[in-house]
Amino acid sequence: MTEQELQERAEASVGFKKHLFTYVLINLGLFALDYFDNGRINWAYFPLLGWGVGLLSHYIQISSFGLFSVEKEKERLRRKNR
Repeated sequence: MTEQELQERAEASVGFKKHLFTYVLINLGLFALDYFDNGRINWAYFPLLGWGVGLLSHYIQISSFGLFSVEKEKERLRRKNR
């Protein structure tokens, strides 16, 4: 693995961690706002679930280790055709 690839993976990992931290922080705030509004939690699940889909997509993208990478696919095809 080249230095450039290591740098890209590290940046992707840090980006995901920032996304996760923001997700948790904002959703805690939304749950608190919903609860303190009327003593119940009514609507705060919706942004949690909607944003959760995006967070899951982000995780799959960085954890697939090239599963959806054009460069990795080209390399696989080169090895296959040898």
